[in-house]
Amino acid sequence: MKPKLYFTVDADRDVNIPIPGSVAAGSIDRGSGTGPRFSSSERGMSVLADLLDCIGVRGTFFLEGRTAEMTDCSVLSGHCIGLHGYDHEDLTGAQTGIVPDAEAVLCRGFEAVSDAISRPTCFRAPYMTVSPGILEVVRGLGIASDSSFYTPVGGPTDPYEIEGMTEYPVPKMKDAAGRTIAAYLWPMHEGKRVPSDYVSMAEGLSHLVLATHTWHMVETRERGVMDDAWVSENSDRVRQVLEGILDLGFEPCAVGR
Repeated sequence: MKPKLYFTVDADRDVNIPIPGSVAAGSIDRGSGTGPRFSSSERGMSVLADLLDCIGVRGTFFLEGRTAEMTDCSVLSGHCIGLHGYDHEDLTGAQTGIVPDAEAVLCRGFEAVSDAISRPTCFRAPYMTVSPGILEVVRGLGIASDSSFYTPVGGPTDPYEIEGMTEYPVPKMKDAAGRTIAAYLWPMHEGKRVPSDYVSMAEGLSHLVLATHTWHMVETRERGVMDDAWVSENSDRVRQVLEGILDLGFEPCAVGR
């Protein structure tokens, strides 16, 4: 049986940050405050959709409800659609000091994403943090698949059952230099990793959940919005990762499918 690659994308507001005392997340301040922005996320969706269509990979996009309402996400038609909260809420309250009404948040997000593109069939918690009972609420929406947990470093990467759902964990392991690497691509977008790091990570695995953000295709936390040449280079690095993993014999799959 071929190993399976799940390319997943968090469709967040641009460069999301938790706001202490606020349920809703903001965007990093680029000179006009921390109110949420969506232009980089929308542009990044198009960049990713073009790339995935070109190489024949079906992605899994976890959408915030607000992002679904504020952007043209029609470019994601044909890809797997998941739920990522409504306002990128910290569902545990650990970062903001406020524990939101999870059921209200997730129902609102579910309806917004359903109205904007299609009914979500999987879930990823904002900030990859969940507390007891969250998955029960998600399951009540008719969602049977989750991807809100990292594996222990070097732990098994295969899907497993949790609270009546199938969990697709995001791997963590040690690289050749002994440093911990997670299967999120943000260090590569920020210039701290290279494509071969992620291709090497895939070697020997039977399942690999790879992840990135829409906005990270066109903007970085540390250096701001990319120019066109930088966007092209960044997109090419993602292509190198995906094609390198596919060349290892991986079959591209969607979460829960």
